[in-house]
Amino acid sequence: MQTSSTSRLRLVPVLAALFVLIGPASGQSAPPRGLDAPDRPLVVMNLAAHPDDEDGLTMAYYRGNQDAVVYSVIYTRGEGGQNEAGPDLYERLGAIRTAETEAAARILGTRVVFLDRFDFGFSKHAAEAFTEWSGGRTGFWQAIDPAGLDAEAGRDALVADVVYQIRRLKPDVLFTNHDTTTAWPNAQHGHHQAVGLSSFEAFSLAADPTYRPEQLEEDGVDVWQPSRLFLRVGGFSSANPDEIDVTVPVGDDCAATAVRPAESCADRAVAGVSKHVSQGFDLWAPRFRRETTTFRLIASAEGVPPLPAGATDLAAGLRPNPTAADLPLATLVDSGRLPTLDLGVSSPTVVPTQSVYVDLGALAPGQTVTVYPPPGAPTQGLFAAEPVTGTAGAGRLRVPVPSGTTPTAPAYRSQYGTSVGTAPLLYAVRDAAGALVAGGRLPVEIVPPATVDLSPDPIRLVPGVNEIPVQLTVFEALRDTVNVGLTLYRGDAAVAFAVQGIAAADGQGVFEIDLGDAAPGDYRIQAAAQTSGCGLPWFIVERPATILPDVAVAPGLRVGFVRSYDGTMAEALAVMGADVVDLDSTALAAGDFSGLQTIVVDIRAMLERPDLVAHKDRLLAWVERGGHLVVGYHKSFEWNDNDGLAPYPLVLGRDRVTMEDAPVTVLLPDHPLFQAPHALTEADWDGWVQERGLYFPSEADARYQRLLSVGDAGEAPLTTGLLFAEVGQGTYVYSPLVWYRQLAALTPGAWRAFADLVSLPLTDGRGAVGAR
Repeated sequence: MQTSSTSRLRLVPVLAALFVLIGPASGQSAPPRGLDAPDRPLVVMNLAAHPDDEDGLTMAYYRGNQDAVVYSVIYTRGEGGQNEAGPDLYERLGAIRTAETEAAARILGTRVVFLDRFDFGFSKHAAEAFTEWSGGRTGFWQAIDPAGLDAEAGRDALVADVVYQIRRLKPDVLFTNHDTTTAWPNAQHGHHQAVGLSSFEAFSLAADPTYRPEQLEEDGVDVWQPSRLFLRVGGFSSANPDEIDVTVPVGDDCAATAVRPAESCADRAVAGVSKHVSQGFDLWAPRFRRETTTFRLIASAEGVPPLPAGATDLAAGLRPNPTAADLPLATLVDSGRLPTLDLGVSSPTVVPTQSVYVDLGALAPGQTVTVYPPPGAPTQGLFAAEPVTGTAGAGRLRVPVPSGTTPTAPAYRSQYGTSVGTAPLLYAVRDAAGALVAGGRLPVEIVPPATVDLSPDPIRLVPGVNEIPVQLTVFEALRDTVNVGLTLYRGDAAVAFAVQGIAAADGQGVFEIDLGDAAPGDYRIQAAAQTSGCGLPWFIVERPATILPDVAVAPGLRVGFVRSYDGTMAEALAVMGADVVDLDSTALAAGDFSGLQTIVVDIRAMLERPDLVAHKDRLLAWVERGGHLVVGYHKSFEWNDNDGLAPYPLVLGRDRVTMEDAPVTVLLPDHPLFQAPHALTEADWDGWVQERGLYFPSEADARYQRLLSVGDAGEAPLTTGLLFAEVGQGTYVYSPLVWYRQLAALTPGAWRAFADLVSLPLTDGRGAVGAR
């Protein structure tokens, strides 16, 4: 940290214009704390938009080689991304990506802090991110009033959150992968731009006592001026030498930890990034390995020494004493600076009002262990939580969890407002002289007495009788049965209700709800678990539900399906009445697709299915003989590197249409794909969620018909969102539109349009059967 009665910034010239736009912080002052103050380690902070954006290489080096405290501040939980490991999306994907980040953090030795901005999907401009984030959204289906969204308010709140983390965690150095400008559409994710802009503003504002002074009322939150802010440059390509101010030797050795041997820091980073399985990094982790990372200095505090030529350390000239005294226990634990003890617990979960017991057998003679109350526990009144202490030789320690303590599970519900690595019960081990010798977190989650869940999300309903499964998990000991109530709402009106007792051992109950001749439209289902008395429910879950209008494929349609990790399209086709046949590697190798009228290739199957890449020529030959092949979206690298799966040249680019309501223009309205079994109208393109499509083809042979155009506001419409070609006696469709996302969301028009895409062999464009 820079010490000065007046703290000012020195800006790298390239950002002078940006500083003019942002404006300087006024009245900055900070308490005089020496950069080389004793008993304080170097603290570095990485800022990233999504879990897989964090700079694991540099973090591994500073934690494992430089013994620094390393924080990873992540703005979102990645809920809006794709899932390469399964069908879970939105909050459930956020829970998966949070757990993956936690696993990576254990390897790297870092502490992760989430700012909990909801990932609403890809955006092209920071203003869009600031606008969306101004609504306080924590769930994909959460209703937000557009009139209440404001980009400046979202930006101000985000900067304030970053300032708070800087003041609380007190980093000497900030670094990020995310630049602050975008030269052209799609050049950089809008979330990334928001990180760059907010980190730059917060760098100076954190030291301004007139900015958000209410933050300073919290114990341990002080005005704080980081010394330097860096932008990582280069990435997968070599950076311009003129842009490089520091080259960090991340290939150097990292010290052994409780979970990793001594190894190259680069190897440790690869092991960490491989935990991001939902993003496919378990397959691609070695691609991220580097011997060095390179950085450009963006801003420097007044009085901080200049970087030496050929600098290899972001903290050159800033090194404080690396001892760890006087750090908060949570920081010591979460940054891996304390040894841990194997303290066994009586249960991995505990319900408020009950206790968990800690085995003290691992304590040495004379040692004591203190377990501290969890965050969210009452601090006043009759049920106020207090630390409890046990001594060596005492057998075990009872740790009560008071009523009113906030649960930490299930993850998809409790994750917002928490940080990774925070199993809630901290413990500290001291020797006979009172010196801190070990610490950690007990492997215990705080849970409600019972939880219920509904899936999928949303739930498809039909007129008449519906069987709705409810999953039940019981945590409270000695409870055999839980009463579960199920209520169906249309708007604010309850239209159906049922209650039943579900045995804890069963884990699931099925409710039968008769909707009679209920009309198509949007509904919501609420399930509640409670005691047999009249008290408040322990746990309530709510899911959106939809009754779709009548939608079906052509009668008698048999569809082959080349499944990847998703499968949503196959499930929807079965609901529409298709006879769906999964095509495994044996079927693809044989190439005998007789009896099938259509084959659908799942999203990103060329990544997931090497057998598809090996036998794609058999599919194209089948098309020549009269088959109908429909191919879902792929990313450019897996497609282009394998010469695609198309009869004529087709190159994928990186263009996206991110606005779910971007106007769609049908270029050939009389085309058979828009006629049967459903005559499509403009209304069928309404109600889409999150986005229209991604990785649109950038080059398409003239033999493809371009059936529609779609584009974000202010950009030229893209005409490769739905491509059709006649191939010999058969037909071929490629579409980068996010059909899988719309089918899962029960978007009525998307269901109708997808039914038409696959039904072509049994229609002549006017609904007749047996055209081919």
